[in-house]
Amino acid sequence: MKQIKVLLVANVAKGHVNKFHIPTIKYLKSKGWHIDVACSLDEDIPFADNVYGMSWKRSPFTFKTLKGIVELYQLLKKNQYDIIYCHTPVGGLVARFASIPFRKHGLKVVYFAHGLHFFKGSSILSWLLFYPMEKLMAEFTDMFITINDEDYERVKKKFNRHMLVSKTNGIGANFNRLDIKNPEKIRQEYRNKLHIPIRSKILIYVAEINNNKNQQMLIKVLKNLRSKNLDVYLLLVGPDYLNGRCQQLSAKLQVQEYTKFLGWRNDIGELLSASDIYVASSKREGLAINLVEAQYAHLPVVATSNRGHLAVIKNNENGILVPIDDYSSMADQITTLMENPDLYKKMANVDVSKYESVKVASEIYECLYDVLKNQQ
Repeated sequence: MKQIKVLLVANVAKGHVNKFHIPTIKYLKSKGWHIDVACSLDEDIPFADNVYGMSWKRSPFTFKTLKGIVELYQLLKKNQYDIIYCHTPVGGLVARFASIPFRKHGLKVVYFAHGLHFFKGSSILSWLLFYPMEKLMAEFTDMFITINDEDYERVKKKFNRHMLVSKTNGIGANFNRLDIKNPEKIRQEYRNKLHIPIRSKILIYVAEINNNKNQQMLIKVLKNLRSKNLDVYLLLVGPDYLNGRCQQLSAKLQVQEYTKFLGWRNDIGELLSASDIYVASSKREGLAINLVEAQYAHLPVVATSNRGHLAVIKNNENGILVPIDDYSSMADQITTLMENPDLYKKMANVDVSKYESVKVASEIYECLYDVLKNQQ
């Protein structure tokens, strides 16, 4: 029986392939498939059969993107793949352009959208830049995988009617890395390291610091809560792409003593164990796996109401949603949680098993297998 060969294409290794795709790579290999990876290399990638470093960067609007298309074309010409499985706007763009000549020879193109850049409430610029690009690229796509209802319905109705459209429960959460032995001991130990009293309340958000993740809102939330004499701290976990602007805002609002900028961390399970409430302020998400991880760690979630958060949270059932940028409303909801033990307990005990990485990897395997069977 012929071995299925897949080329996974994404933006970068550290922030994408290793963060999201290792469980899927392992699962597909367990099925006897051959899995190669092509991306911009900033870290070693385990488990793949071959890894190819590419020239492209985070932005699609550079010469590096054109160079990457040529590099990927040469790779596809050299290796006869059955499926090119691509992610991120840049990875999806270069992969689908490079694959055009090979589709007539049977190459199947699968694009996984982690959250389209155009959506209800997004800027006109996002619609002008990304909608035409994705609509055009859909003409060279055999399967389009989405992770929330809004994206699924739009792709199904507005894009290439001949391609398959599917929806999964995100990209999968690796819950093993969140399992902590002696959580109470870890809670005390980490609070000591962070210089936070054991009785203080800790809000935490795990996301790269950028305009979309909107950490400025959370700093304003913290200011609001501290102004009410509530003993609250804020942990912001993730690399800083705003060059210190959030730190400047924290100092301006005089809450720098209570705001901890922790950068990139590998001890997320421990940090969640040390915390009390998970807060998420982003303007746009695909499906917010960070909320799922927080729920697995038994933290109640207070998040902004965007399509990716709505894919996970049913308001007042398994979490609390507030309007984007409404820091006063978020502060009020956090206060309610802190003052209501029964509500806190309800929101802290949520079943998230359907998002587990192996289950989602199985869903992705079924999608890829379906596209191989499709004769359109």
